[in-house]
This record gives sequence, structure tokens and C-alpha cells, in this order.
Amino acid sequence: MELKLRSAGNRNMAVAILVLLVISILALALCWRIYGDNRALMNQLVNNRQTIVIPYGADTPFSFTGERGDARYLRLMALAWMNLRLNISDSNADASHEMLLAGACDGAEKSLKGVLADEASRVKGNSGGSVFYPNDVSVWTDRGIVDVSGDLQLSYGLHDAKPVKKHYRLRTDTRNNRLCWSAFLEVPDA
Repeated sequence: MELKLRSAGNRNMAVAILVLLVISILALALCWRIYGDNRALMNQLVNNRQTIVIPYGADTPFSFTGERGDARYLRLMALAWMNLRLNISDSNADASHEMLLAGACDGAEKSLKGVLADEASRVKGNSGGSVFYPNDVSVWTDRGIVDVSGDLQLSYGLHDAKPVKKHYRLRTDTRNNRLCWSAFLEVPDA
């Protein structure tokens, strides 16, 4: 009888040790998996190069990775720069154009200063204004190019001119950790 109890006790002890060994192996495997996931998440957090910005006139911030940003951000910035150039009156033309030139890349403002001075003198000389209504915006994020086409409505004094179809192209660039425009061109429609 004592022999049976001893062999049954040894068998129960072996089963208990086996169960504890399996539980320990599973716990080690789970710990290794958690360690690997934690390491991957920490690498993702440490190497996260997202830029969070609130562009002109937007209510919500944008986050993006990369140099220039995603299409939404480039679209908003291009429309903001278009607003500063084309939505002007005789009272705010100089201030708007000054803010637009502040967003230019180093050296890019020289090519646009003469054009902006002509636009401002035309508007101020005739007590006029201009409003741009965008119809189509195309964005190429890999090249940093934004094409905006729409109607430019000019008014001089009490008279409104017919809307003129215009097409503009902005080239954006990142310099000194800020987004700026390096070219702001009017594209002639063929």
C-alpha cells in the first residue's frame, strides 16, 4: 500500500513539475513577445519625425512625416499664399504682399517683388481690389508643386470687371526647418 502511495505521489509530483515547466516556458515566451513589441514601439516613438503645424486659417493642426508635408498641408499653405497675393484691396495690399514675401525662401522674393509692386499700384491707384475664387487645386507632394486655377475678380472704384481665368503654380521647399515657397508663377493657359 505504501509503495502504491509513493509511486502515485511521485507521478503527481512529476505531472505538477511538468505543468509548472510548461507554464514557465509559456510565460517566458510571452515576456519575450512583450519585450519585442515594446522595443518596436519605443523605436517608433524615438524615431518619429512627425511635424505638427497649424497653417494659416486652419482650425486643426496637421501632422505629417517627410520634408514638405502631405497634400492637405501643401494645399492649405498654397491657398493661404494665394490669398495673400490675390485677395487684396487698396488698404491692405502692402501688408498682404509683405506677409507673402515673408513666406518666401531665401532669394525667391526678388523675382516677385516687381510683380507685386505693379499689382499693388494698380489696385491702390484705382481704389480697387481683387478677389480670387479657386476652382481646381492639384498637388504633387513628391516635387512640392501646387497648381491652383480659378477666377480672378477685379474691381476698380465702383466698377467690376469680368472674372479672368488664371492659373498659378507654386513650388514649395523646406529650408531651415520651415516650409517656404521658392517659385510663385502665373502659368499662361494654352
